[in-house]
Amino acid sequence: MATTAFQEWRQECEAVQKEMDRLITAGRPQTAEERQVRQLQFTALIERRDAAARNLLRTAVPREKE
Repeated sequence: MATTAFQEWRQECEAVQKEMDRLITAGRPQTAEERQVRQLQFTALIERRDAAARNLLRTAVPREKE
């Protein structure tokens, strides 16, 4: 199960990185609105990557029963 969780995390990180690279190579946004959209896109990608890491940690670290 840990291997599967790790593979899922790795795939998600690679997908996020690929999308970030695409946004970077797209060039600088020209208008303030375009810059705001780009910033929101990067924020969403970072949140997506962080969520994948949390999911990996959740599966990797057994919880203690109270």
